[in-house]
Amino acid sequence: METIEQGVLGHLMALERGGMGQQDQQESQRLEMLKIRAMSLRAKRDQLKHQTDAVKILKDKISKDLPLADGDAAGGFTELKKSLLTAWRMQLKDLQRAHHLIGGYDLVECKEGKSVCVSFHTAFEGVYLETYNMELDLTRTVQISRHNIPPSFPLESFAKQNLQKDLKTFLQTLNQNLNALAARRQQVCLLKELVGSVEVMESNQLCNILVLMCTAQGETPKAVLCTLEYGDLTQCLPTRVSIECEDKTLSESPQWKKNQSLLLESPAHAALLTMRRMGSIA
Repeated sequence: METIEQGVLGHLMALERGGMGQQDQQESQRLEMLKIRAMSLRAKRDQLKHQTDAVKILKDKISKDLPLADGDAAGGFTELKKSLLTAWRMQLKDLQRAHHLIGGYDLVECKEGKSVCVSFHTAFEGVYLETYNMELDLTRTVQISRHNIPPSFPLESFAKQNLQKDLKTFLQTLNQNLNALAARRQQVCLLKELVGSVEVMESNQLCNILVLMCTAQGETPKAVLCTLEYGDLTQCLPTRVSIECEDKTLSESPQWKKNQSLLLESPAHAALLTMRRMGSIA
């Protein structure tokens, strides 16, 4: 009923304003619904953050109060280990609910709570790409038991930083870095599909270095080397772009300075298509 009332009120307001087009009205209503949805998700996210923070405080308290493992203390030590494992499971369930709501990775409890399977779904420009899976063993300390993440990916480094002390940060870091890697890889694939004078000269497994050879348009076609460096592996845009050409006046020209900015601010394939439309490259 509330949706119908909003639709009627929206229509009356459109008529009062002089007949706003139906397309504009629908777009306005859609944006309003998205705003309400975003506010709801933010509130849920904040609530879950408070819950997981409480679990972390409990975990720290249990760790500080662990008794010495001798004599009668052994039984108490076992009980505290069970309490700690229960706290971890509570945190994982909170994370699972949160990411089903706001998107990201998926968590599934396995082996009667002794492990959890995490799926990272990557996408770029609305296209779903690779899905990476990882199993975490929870029987003692949290350990990675198996995964299909690329060997070149610095998984071990991320695990050393956060796996034991902050599981949520660890998973969020992996999700962000894996999506950025998939986006850079997809850009390389799209570049190779470009028909014309753009050639991918060099790229590595992490796709944090990309060297392109372009042909600049003019009375005499000239080869231009564009080197894109991705210093921030959480992003799909380069942090540094260098332009090289035997004709120094071309690489230092205002047009190619603009092209350099395009490559810094847009995905590589989109920037090169824009450069072609502007007549910079063949």
